[in-house]
Amino acid sequence: MKSTRMRLARAAVPAVALGALMASNATTASAATTWWYSGGPHGSGAAATFREQGDRLEVCDVNTDGYRALVDVQTAAGAHVYRVTDSYNDNKCTVVSAADGRHNIAEKRSYKLRVCVIKTGQRPAYCKTSATFYNDH
Repeated sequence: MKSTRMRLARAAVPAVALGALMASNATTASAATTWWYSGGPHGSGAAATFREQGDRLEVCDVNTDGYRALVDVQTAAGAHVYRVTDSYNDNKCTVVSAADGRHNIAEKRSYKLRVCVIKTGQRPAYCKTSATFYNDH
């Protein structure tokens, strides 16, 4: 009987620790990161991740299919701030940030991401707009 209790106790400790770790990481990540995805035809898609620290925007094409990822950063009211088109068509990502001097956005303001797929020579399509996020870093 004692050995069964010991095994159950040993098994419970890692599960509780993992749950606590996941809860603490989820809170930290959600406070600093905005992620959004838009799907397109035939499995195409685009994903974007924005991190407030350094105004880092990662724009990713999710499938090698002739489509690329395109992201518009907009104010909460929908005004255009800047656009990034992923340079790749093969599950790689294009990253920009405030460090390059062209992609800094104002602090203490709200923004949203418009994530689309695009084919060369065509207009952006299958766009989805993220929830509004507050840039305070």
